[in-house]
Amino acid sequence: MESLIRVVNDEDRQALEWLLANVGAERVAAAVRRLAGGGRRPFVSALCRYLGAWPPAARRARRVEPVHTAVGDRHLAQMREMLAHRGAAKFRAH
Repeated sequence: MESLIRVVNDEDRQALEWLLANVGAERVAAAVRRLAGGGRRPFVSALCRYLGAWPPAARRARRVEPVHTAVGDRHLAQMREMLAHRGAAKFRAH
């Protein structure tokens, strides 16, 4: 079945093995047929999304670290303030 799926690295190979063991070869094959439109081989990640099943290691890897937005928020607030002052100045001029 690996010849029908785009396996890029060892992590993909392990994820495919996990899918076959936990989801079942029949469901994986059906998903491959569904996703392989135009003769293209689907990526393992596309199979995971389609099947709604992620290997435990993939779940850990998908965690996103919190993004610090304080600086950006401060700059946006300053820009809004500048725009508000410009708008008020134009309104008074007319």
